[in-house]
Amino acid sequence: MTFDRVAIVERALDEYLEEAAPAPTTLAPDDPLRPGAALTARKAIELWEDQVTSRALDVAARELKKTERSFYTIGSAGHENNVVLGAQLRISDPAFLHYRSGALMMARARQRPGETPIFDTLLGIAASAVDPIAQGRHKVWGSRALWVPPQTSTIASHLPKAMGLAFSLGRARRLGVANSLPEDAIVASSFGDASVNHATALSAINTARYGVKIGLPMPILFICEDNETGISVPTPEGWIARARSTRSGRLPPKRSISSVPREGRPSCT
Repeated sequence: MTFDRVAIVERALDEYLEEAAPAPTTLAPDDPLRPGAALTARKAIELWEDQVTSRALDVAARELKKTERSFYTIGSAGHENNVVLGAQLRISDPAFLHYRSGALMMARARQRPGETPIFDTLLGIAASAVDPIAQGRHKVWGSRALWVPPQTSTIASHLPKAMGLAFSLGRARRLGVANSLPEDAIVASSFGDASVNHATALSAINTARYGVKIGLPMPILFICEDNETGISVPTPEGWIARARSTRSGRLPPKRSISSVPREGRPSCT
Protein backbone atom coordinates (compact mmCIF):
# COMPACT_ATOMS: atom_id res chain seq x y z
CA MET A 1 0.00 0.00 0.00
CA THR A 2 1.29 3.45 -0.89
CA PHE A 3 0.19 6.78 0.48
CA ASP A 4 1.05 10.42 -0.03
CA ARG A 5 3.04 11.65 2.97
CA VAL A 6 2.94 15.22 1.65
CA ALA A 7 -0.85 15.27 1.74
CA ILE A 8 -0.85 13.81 5.26
CA VAL A 9 1.57 16.45 6.57
CA GLU A 10 -0.27 19.30 4.85
CA ARG A 11 -3.60 18.10 6.23
CA ALA A 12 -2.17 17.85 9.75
CA LEU A 13 -0.81 21.40 9.50
CA ASP A 14 -4.11 22.76 8.19
CA GLU A 15 -5.99 21.08 11.04
CA TYR A 16 -3.62 22.50 13.61
CA LEU A 17 -3.91 26.02 12.23
CA GLU A 18 -7.70 25.79 12.18
CA GLU A 19 -7.80 24.74 15.83
CA ALA A 20 -5.03 27.00 17.14
CA ALA A 21 -6.19 29.83 19.37
CA PRO A 22 -5.18 33.33 18.21
CA ALA A 23 -2.50 35.12 20.19
CA PRO A 24 -3.83 37.56 22.80
CA THR A 25 -1.75 40.37 21.28
CA THR A 26 -0.32 41.05 17.84
CA LEU A 27 3.42 41.61 17.74
CA ALA A 28 5.07 44.18 15.53
CA PRO A 29 7.73 42.68 13.23
CA ASP A 30 10.62 43.85 15.38
CA ASP A 31 9.03 43.01 18.75
CA PRO A 32 10.72 40.21 20.73
CA LEU A 33 8.70 37.01 21.03
CA ARG A 34 8.85 37.47 24.78
CA PRO A 35 10.32 40.21 27.01
CA GLY A 36 14.11 40.17 26.92
CA ALA A 37 14.34 37.68 24.04
CA ALA A 38 16.66 38.34 21.11
CA LEU A 39 14.37 36.52 18.65
CA THR A 40 11.93 38.93 17.02
CA ALA A 41 8.60 38.15 15.37
CA ARG A 42 10.10 38.94 11.97
CA LYS A 43 13.06 36.61 12.46
CA ALA A 44 10.84 33.81 13.78
CA ILE A 45 8.73 34.00 10.63
CA GLU A 46 11.86 33.99 8.47
CA LEU A 47 13.17 30.87 10.23
CA TRP A 48 9.83 29.15 9.72
CA GLU A 49 9.77 30.10 6.04
CA ASP A 50 13.27 28.73 5.50
CA GLN A 51 12.34 25.46 7.21
CA VAL A 52 9.23 25.10 5.04
CA THR A 53 11.22 26.01 1.93
CA SER A 54 13.68 23.21 2.68
CA ARG A 55 10.80 20.71 2.91
CA ALA A 56 9.19 22.08 -0.25
CA LEU A 57 12.45 21.51 -2.13
CA ASP A 58 12.46 17.89 -0.94
CA VAL A 59 8.93 17.45 -2.30
CA ALA A 60 9.80 19.13 -5.59
CA ALA A 61 12.84 16.87 -6.03
CA ARG A 62 10.75 13.73 -5.67
CA GLU A 63 8.01 15.03 -7.94
CA LEU A 64 10.60 15.86 -10.60
CA LYS A 65 12.10 12.39 -10.28
CA LYS A 66 8.72 10.75 -10.82
CA THR A 67 8.63 12.34 -14.26
CA GLU A 68 12.32 11.68 -14.95
CA ARG A 69 13.24 15.33 -14.79
CA SER A 70 15.68 14.95 -11.89
CA PHE A 71 18.30 12.43 -10.90
CA TYR A 72 19.28 13.05 -7.28
CA THR A 73 16.84 13.33 -4.41
CA ILE A 74 18.61 13.16 -1.04
CA GLY A 75 16.40 15.44 1.06
CA SER A 76 16.82 17.42 4.26
CA ALA A 77 13.78 16.09 6.11
CA GLY A 78 14.32 15.89 9.85
CA HIS A 79 17.15 18.43 9.84
CA GLU A 80 15.09 21.61 9.59
CA ASN A 81 16.25 22.98 12.96
CA ASN A 82 19.71 23.67 11.59
CA VAL A 83 18.05 26.79 10.17
CA VAL A 84 19.10 28.49 13.42
CA LEU A 85 22.77 27.98 12.58
CA GLY A 86 22.16 29.36 9.11
CA ALA A 87 20.87 32.54 10.69
CA GLN A 88 23.56 32.79 13.37
CA LEU A 89 26.68 32.04 11.32
CA ARG A 90 27.93 34.84 9.11
CA ILE A 91 28.53 34.54 5.38
CA SER A 92 32.18 35.18 6.18
CA ASP A 93 32.26 32.01 8.32
CA PRO A 94 33.02 29.31 5.70
CA ALA A 95 30.53 26.42 5.80
CA PHE A 96 31.21 22.85 4.66
CA LEU A 97 27.71 21.41 4.63
CA HIS A 98 26.11 18.01 5.06
CA TYR A 99 23.82 17.13 2.17
CA ARG A 100 20.81 17.43 4.49
CA SER A 101 21.55 21.03 5.53
CA GLY A 102 18.91 22.58 3.28
CA ALA A 103 17.31 24.81 5.91
CA LEU A 104 20.73 26.09 6.99
CA MET A 105 21.49 26.95 3.36
CA MET A 106 18.18 28.78 2.92
CA ALA A 107 18.76 30.89 6.04
CA ARG A 108 22.35 31.63 5.04
CA ALA A 109 21.27 32.83 1.60
CA ARG A 110 18.78 35.19 3.23
CA GLN A 111 21.70 37.21 4.59
CA ARG A 112 22.77 38.30 1.11
CA PRO A 113 20.22 40.29 -0.92
CA GLY A 114 19.67 39.03 -4.44
CA GLU A 115 20.44 35.37 -3.76
CA THR A 116 18.12 32.79 -5.38
CA PRO A 117 18.69 29.61 -3.34
CA ILE A 118 15.41 27.93 -4.36
CA PHE A 119 16.03 28.30 -8.07
CA ASP A 120 19.71 27.39 -7.74
CA THR A 121 18.84 24.23 -5.78
CA LEU A 122 16.27 23.17 -8.36
CA LEU A 123 18.86 23.63 -11.11
CA GLY A 124 21.12 21.25 -9.20
CA ILE A 125 18.33 18.73 -8.66
CA ALA A 126 17.57 18.76 -12.38
CA ALA A 127 21.29 18.40 -13.25
CA SER A 128 21.09 21.56 -15.31
CA ALA A 129 24.16 22.72 -17.19
CA VAL A 130 23.49 26.24 -15.91
CA ASP A 131 23.52 25.17 -12.24
CA PRO A 132 25.81 27.91 -10.82
CA ILE A 133 27.85 25.60 -8.59
CA ALA A 134 28.17 22.16 -10.26
CA GLN A 135 27.05 22.75 -13.87
CA GLY A 136 24.96 19.57 -13.85
CA ARG A 137 27.55 17.19 -12.43
CA HIS A 138 26.06 16.73 -8.97
CA LYS A 139 23.39 18.20 -6.70
CA VAL A 140 25.34 19.91 -3.93
CA TRP A 141 25.06 22.83 -1.56
CA GLY A 142 27.54 25.44 -2.66
CA SER A 143 28.02 29.12 -3.34
CA ARG A 144 31.13 31.24 -3.78
CA ALA A 145 29.27 34.37 -2.67
CA LEU A 146 27.99 32.63 0.47
CA TRP A 147 31.35 30.97 1.24
CA VAL A 148 29.97 27.43 0.96
CA PRO A 149 32.53 25.25 -0.84
CA PRO A 150 30.65 22.51 -2.76
CA GLN A 151 30.91 18.98 -1.36
CA THR A 152 29.81 15.56 -2.54
CA SER A 153 27.66 13.18 -0.51
CA THR A 154 30.64 10.88 0.12
CA ILE A 155 30.44 10.16 3.83
CA ALA A 156 32.31 12.73 5.94
CA SER A 157 34.73 13.59 3.14
CA HIS A 158 34.28 17.30 3.83
CA LEU A 159 35.36 17.22 7.49
CA PRO A 160 39.12 17.01 6.83
CA LYS A 161 38.76 19.87 4.36
CA ALA A 162 36.97 21.99 6.95
CA MET A 163 39.60 21.16 9.56
CA GLY A 164 42.33 22.04 7.07
CA LEU A 165 40.81 25.44 6.40
CA ALA A 166 40.46 26.12 10.13
CA PHE A 167 44.13 25.23 10.56
CA SER A 168 45.14 27.46 7.65
CA LEU A 169 43.20 30.43 9.07
CA GLY A 170 45.10 30.21 12.32
CA ARG A 171 48.40 29.78 10.50
CA ALA A 172 47.66 32.69 8.13
CA ARG A 173 47.01 34.98 11.07
CA ARG A 174 50.25 33.87 12.69
CA LEU A 175 52.29 34.42 9.53
CA GLY A 176 50.53 37.65 8.54
CA VAL A 177 49.20 36.23 5.28
CA ALA A 178 46.26 38.27 4.01
CA ASN A 179 42.97 36.61 3.02
CA SER A 180 39.39 37.70 2.38
CA LEU A 181 38.01 36.47 5.72
CA PRO A 182 37.74 38.50 8.94
CA GLU A 183 40.14 37.93 11.82
CA ASP A 184 37.45 36.24 13.92
CA ALA A 185 36.08 33.96 11.18
CA ILE A 186 35.30 30.37 12.13
CA VAL A 187 34.73 27.33 9.92
CA ALA A 188 31.46 25.39 10.26
CA SER A 189 31.08 21.76 9.25
CA SER A 190 27.78 19.88 9.49
CA PHE A 191 27.43 16.10 9.23
CA GLY A 192 25.17 13.21 10.23
CA ASP A 193 25.43 10.93 13.25
CA ALA A 194 26.51 7.95 11.14
CA SER A 195 29.39 9.99 9.72
CA VAL A 196 30.97 10.27 13.16
CA ASN A 197 32.01 6.61 12.93
CA HIS A 198 33.75 7.07 9.59
CA ALA A 199 37.54 7.23 9.46
CA THR A 200 37.55 10.60 7.68
CA ALA A 201 35.42 12.19 10.39
CA LEU A 202 37.48 10.64 13.17
CA SER A 203 40.72 11.87 11.61
CA ALA A 204 39.39 15.43 11.22
CA ILE A 205 38.02 15.65 14.75
CA ASN A 206 41.11 14.02 16.24
CA THR A 207 43.45 16.35 14.33
CA ALA A 208 41.49 19.41 15.45
CA ARG A 209 41.64 18.26 19.07
CA TYR A 210 45.34 17.45 18.76
CA GLY A 211 46.00 20.92 17.34
CA VAL A 212 44.25 22.51 20.31
CA LYS A 213 46.25 20.31 22.69
CA ILE A 214 49.55 21.58 21.32
CA GLY A 215 48.42 25.19 21.21
CA LEU A 216 47.41 25.63 17.56
CA PRO A 217 44.34 27.76 16.79
CA MET A 218 41.48 25.64 15.42
CA PRO A 219 38.52 27.97 14.79
CA ILE A 220 36.05 25.25 13.78
CA LEU A 221 32.50 24.36 14.75
CA PHE A 222 31.60 20.69 14.24
CA ILE A 223 27.82 20.28 13.90
CA CYS A 224 26.47 16.75 14.23
CA GLU A 225 22.87 16.47 13.02
CA ASP A 226 21.90 13.51 15.19
CA ASN A 227 18.59 11.98 14.13
CA GLU A 228 19.62 8.51 15.35
CA THR A 229 19.47 7.08 11.83
CA GLY A 230 22.37 6.53 9.45
CA ILE A 231 20.88 5.55 6.08
CA SER A 232 19.84 2.02 7.12
CA VAL A 233 21.65 1.57 10.43
CA PRO A 234 20.23 3.04 13.65
CA THR A 235 22.53 5.06 15.91
CA PRO A 236 22.16 4.12 19.60
CA GLU A 237 20.25 6.74 21.56
CA GLY A 238 22.63 9.13 23.31
CA TRP A 239 25.72 7.72 21.60
CA ILE A 240 26.81 10.99 20.00
CA ALA A 241 26.42 13.02 23.19
CA ARG A 242 28.22 10.47 25.36
CA ALA A 243 31.04 9.91 22.88
CA ARG A 244 31.73 13.56 22.06
CA SER A 245 30.49 15.96 24.74
CA THR A 246 33.06 14.97 27.37
CA ARG A 247 36.16 15.52 25.27
CA SER A 248 38.26 18.32 26.68
CA GLY A 249 40.68 20.38 24.64
CA ARG A 250 42.67 21.59 27.61
CA LEU A 251 46.30 20.74 28.23
CA PRO A 252 47.06 18.78 31.41
CA PRO A 253 49.55 20.41 33.81
CA LYS A 254 53.15 19.72 32.86
CA ARG A 255 55.19 17.52 35.20
CA SER A 256 58.95 17.51 35.42
CA ILE A 257 60.91 14.32 36.06
CA SER A 258 61.84 15.65 39.50
CA SER A 259 58.16 15.69 40.49
CA VAL A 260 57.81 11.95 39.87
CA PRO A 261 58.57 9.82 42.94
CA ARG A 262 61.94 8.01 42.59
CA GLU A 263 60.30 4.60 42.69
CA GLY A 264 58.04 5.61 39.79
CA ARG A 265 60.81 6.82 37.48
CA PRO A 266 61.75 4.72 34.44
CA SER A 267 64.79 2.50 34.84
CA CYS A 268 67.75 2.89 32.51
CA THR A 269 69.10 -0.60 33.16
